[in-house]
Amino acid sequence: MVDAGGETSGETGRETGREAGEVVDLRRPGTVHLVGVGGSGISAIAVILATLGHRVSGSDVVATGAWPRLEAAGVRLEVVEESELFAAADRSGAELVAHSTAFPPPAEQVAAIEARGGRVLDRAAILAAVCALRPTVAVSGTHGKTSTTAMLATLLHEVGAGPSFLVGATPASLGEAARWAPTPGLFVVEADESDGSFVALGAPTAVVTNVDEDHLDHWGSIDAIEAAFDRFLAQATIRVVCIDVPGGSGDADPRALRLAARHGAVTVGEAPEAAWRIHSVRVERLTTRFGLTHDGVEVGPVRIGTPGRHHARNAAVAIAVAVAHGVAVGEAVAGVGAYRGVSRRFEVLGEVDGVTVVDDYAHNPGKIRALLASAQEAGWGRVVAVFQPHRYSRTRDQGVEQGLAVALADVVAVTDVYGAGEPALAGVSGLTVARAALEARPGATVAWTPTLDDALTWLRATVRPGDLVLTIGAGDVYLVGPRLVAAGPRPATERHPEPGPEPGPEPGPDGVGPA
Repeated sequence: MVDAGGETSGETGRETGREAGEVVDLRRPGTVHLVGVGGSGISAIAVILATLGHRVSGSDVVATGAWPRLEAAGVRLEVVEESELFAAADRSGAELVAHSTAFPPPAEQVAAIEARGGRVLDRAAILAAVCALRPTVAVSGTHGKTSTTAMLATLLHEVGAGPSFLVGATPASLGEAARWAPTPGLFVVEADESDGSFVALGAPTAVVTNVDEDHLDHWGSIDAIEAAFDRFLAQATIRVVCIDVPGGSGDADPRALRLAARHGAVTVGEAPEAAWRIHSVRVERLTTRFGLTHDGVEVGPVRIGTPGRHHARNAAVAIAVAVAHGVAVGEAVAGVGAYRGVSRRFEVLGEVDGVTVVDDYAHNPGKIRALLASAQEAGWGRVVAVFQPHRYSRTRDQGVEQGLAVALADVVAVTDVYGAGEPALAGVSGLTVARAALEARPGATVAWTPTLDDALTWLRATVRPGDLVLTIGAGDVYLVGPRLVAAGPRPATERHPEPGPEPGPEPGPDGVGPA
């Protein structure tokens, strides 16, 4: 039996110590306009609000892949210039206007909306208002949030608990990124730590998957990140922390240990200190199997339909959370076995010429290392990586570390930076990453493929049967894989010869091989 409780009022959030101030009451259906509605996080909120009975509209600068789902949910959509986003929100007459972090509102437009009696909220505030309606499990951490949230939602669905959920990608096992169940139950939500908004959710159940350096443009230091997770856990009554070092050494991370000890959290990991201890991990091409003990008692084996040692940790966390909410251990282990991955997390796109093509969202050094370590462990012929750096600021701060991480692949191509709306920075490009990868593995094949077209051409000339092709990054590199598959088999004259010694790169800028 899942311990979820019933519907709660908007007062619940304030009782748990939200940092965002007063929580908006969404129990009465009203009108809501969402700026940046096509983004993965805010589009999911739009679907939930529509399900709750609110009249929802939204604006964005482009029609995204979320458009069909939004239209099906009854959301009124408008594509406008960026300068008109909040003007469109004002024209909607909506009582509440919420915006994604990508589009901060100009002060004069906030004033105009407030002058007519409207209210402007950021994404964290509108999500906090949704969380206040049901007992919430907030899954945060530097890595693994999406997969862990999806695993827990899948598990709860499989055991008949009828969860509501909001995931940053679409789980294959659930078919949708957001759902508001008709009956009260747990609300499982991916809680973004990138801008500190996760602290505002005030969730009674708080999960930390790991503590690592990322989003330093916001936080400034790893100490500040740890302090934010400390505040996040302090608000909860049920706390679960994975204590392993990010990256998979099997040792305990001192920061995670401190957080767990300070808050009396349930601990998970391969580290000997973990209450839920993972062991005997076996990564296969498209699955992961592992043993699991709880307080020294064997409760496994566990099998999930996605490869990666890091996914063993995510699955164990999902099991620990479910058991904390009353799910029987055996049911939890069986339920998580239905998980088959999510979009852009080791998403298998197809096969061509004996080459398996996979896309993954990994974009910081820790995520890249975990992804490539899992791929190498799974027994492919070669791991061929096409990496697209994401954001100029992140490339400036992490480009060398990204290069060292992507060098774990057997063959590497690096594209130029996907800016994600940031202006270009002088001297910052994908070449920083490519050069670091080549320095890490002198003589390896590291190709500079500035555009996606360059990357596709390079792949067509490089891959051979038995290879795993991984497109990696948070930008639009995901477009390359489908094009590679759709291009079909190469003529025999273009195919790579039978496996033999790997050629080194042709000389290019600073030794980096060109496409």
